[in-house]
Amino acid sequence: MSENQSTATLFEYQRYPYVSSETDSFREGTLHLTDKTIELLDSLNSKRPFLEIGRNLIKPLNYIGVVKANGFTIQIFPKLFTYESYREQRSIVAGNLLKMLSHTGHVPITEVDPAGLDLRRMDLFEIFTYLFAKNLLATIKSSQKREYTRNFDELRVIRGRIDFRRHTNPARMHIIPCRYHELSVDNLLNQTLKYTCYLMSRTSSNFTTIRLLRSIVDLLDPVALTPISVAEIDRIAFSRLNRIFEPHIRMCRIFLSNSSLTLQASKVEFFSLLIPMERLFEEFISAVLARDPACFFGRDVPVRSQAVVGRLARGANGTELFNLRPDIVIGAPRIEAIIDTKYKQLDPDDRKAGVSQADLYQIYAYAAKTGAMRCMLLYPEVLLEQKRDFVLPVRSREGVDTDVQLTIRAIRLSHDLNQREGWEAFCSELREIVMPLIAEQEPWRSTESGRAVVEG
Repeated sequence: MSENQSTATLFEYQRYPYVSSETDSFREGTLHLTDKTIELLDSLNSKRPFLEIGRNLIKPLNYIGVVKANGFTIQIFPKLFTYESYREQRSIVAGNLLKMLSHTGHVPITEVDPAGLDLRRMDLFEIFTYLFAKNLLATIKSSQKREYTRNFDELRVIRGRIDFRRHTNPARMHIIPCRYHELSVDNLLNQTLKYTCYLMSRTSSNFTTIRLLRSIVDLLDPVALTPISVAEIDRIAFSRLNRIFEPHIRMCRIFLSNSSLTLQASKVEFFSLLIPMERLFEEFISAVLARDPACFFGRDVPVRSQAVVGRLARGANGTELFNLRPDIVIGAPRIEAIIDTKYKQLDPDDRKAGVSQADLYQIYAYAAKTGAMRCMLLYPEVLLEQKRDFVLPVRSREGVDTDVQLTIRAIRLSHDLNQREGWEAFCSELREIVMPLIAEQEPWRSTESGRAVVEG
């Protein structure tokens, strides 16, 4: 596959040489960067460290996403495949990343159709923009939002209520200053959509995406094209009448808050959309388990993400401090098991399986506070698969010592999650990993759809 010199595709935790150049490009695995681009990357990196920039090497850290700096695009993918095969599997990696994002709230992608995307050539910015434009256009065609707006005008007939403070000139008594509400499409929500789509159409280089964005701007022709700030977006109130637009407005906020492009600017100086991979991994696993817990645990059991299960300490005045918030809590009101996801590579030569003491102390605190009898540290399988079992002697509130089972497991993320066979293989592997966490399981069998059915 030939490299797109205007876009650099990097993989997390891999080192890439870079040299100073008069133009930005990515050739034969080497980044050629201008001083302006390096300066912009340093500035972005100071606010959110996503790169390790050395004298002649750049290494992406634990963030994935896309950065546009000085017209050059750097996209960072997760390394889902073992050894060096991840470079040849870029399409699957990109598709799996979109699948994971569609299950979480980082980027408002609710529907992914890889068949309509050239994942080998389109960068992440173009993919996000295309999906945003495609879904928004369908939403606007089915439901263009009208809202009551507050207006003031000088009329010859009364409309709404008279503003008597302005109705004081005897020579103009036939002109009535009125304040009234009007049902209009020219409201803050539609102004945000139009402004964002207009800016995106100037940034995108994909013809299909530009056509979609311009179609949205044309449909919103009665809406004023005016600059919208992030503070104004935050004032938009959502109700059952406009809730359908909330994901699109969130995407507008992401674009406007991470971009330097304005109506006056001739080009975008920088744009960034970076997501911490450890959060994406945790939220993805949690969302999959919560969507159909009976499939994974043999029975319907509540699955909660980031639920507060107690406090770690109590202050001198009796105030409880430091929330205990496991990644995934299984069971309610009685907590049966806890899963803490960890996005790091394990060392097979370490006698503790590479698990840090901090991880063990953390899971011990969860078990002691909740009374859960089974705990798990779940890692992605990147370079190796590590399975290890431990026993944590935990003292209960009643002073009784109890052995809590702690398992260390790894899940493979390199299945093609956008194909039925790959998705079912992933779910089957995840089911095999997490099902032992639930005690006294009921017999189950798998249907053709992949959903577990309890027998008996």
